[in-house]
Amino acid sequence: MKKLFARIFLKNILIFTPIFFLGGCLELFTTVTPLTGINIYDAYSISQDERGIYSITKDKFIKTKIQTKILGTSGLSNLNLDVESFYGDVYLIGVVPDAEHKNKLIELAKNTSGVSKIYTYIRFPENGGECESNLAIMLNLKNSLFKDSIISGTSIRVGVVQCNVVFTGIITDIEQEKHAIWYAKHIDGVRDVYSFLKVLKE
Repeated sequence: MKKLFARIFLKNILIFTPIFFLGGCLELFTTVTPLTGINIYDAYSISQDERGIYSITKDKFIKTKIQTKILGTSGLSNLNLDVESFYGDVYLIGVVPDAEHKNKLIELAKNTSGVSKIYTYIRFPENGGECESNLAIMLNLKNSLFKDSIISGTSIRVGVVQCNVVFTGIITDIEQEKHAIWYAKHIDGVRDVYSFLKVLKE
C-alpha cells in the first residue's frame, strides 16, 4: 500500500514539475544550499521510511529545534549545515568558519532535548579547495539511488560537502550501503565518501 501511494505521489509530482520549473521555482526541488536538495527522491524516501510515525515525528522535532538554534547563532548558517536525526542520534554535517564555531554547534545540539548521541562531519572553508559541483553530484547520486531496486525503498539521506559525499539514515541490509557507496565513488567530481548508515535491527 505504501509503495502504491508513493507511485501515485510521484506520478502527480512529475505531471506538475514543468509548471514549477517554468515559474522559476527550481529551488522547490533543488535548494540553493550546497548540502541538500528537496526533490522527488526525498518525497519517495519519506514514504518508505523504516521508522514508525512516532520516531519520525520525534526526530523531526529534534532537527527543527537544532536548526532554530543554528539560525540564532552568530557565525552558523543552515545554508551551510545539514542536520539529521534518527532515533535521537543527531548528525551534524557541513561547513563552519572554524573550530570555535564547530564546538558551538556541538554544544547547542548537546543541549537539545531528546538528543542521545551526536555525530559530526564538519569541515572548514580552507579544507574545500576548488569544488563547484556539489549540486551536480547531489542530483546525479540521488537519481542513481532512486533507480536502484535495492536502495529505492530506504530512507538514505545524502549530503555533499566540498565535493565529499556523506550518507546518513537507516537501512535494512548492509548491501544497501555497499550499493550507495559504489554509486557515489563512480560519480565525477566526488573526492571522498563517508557513511553514517546504520542497519535496522529487527
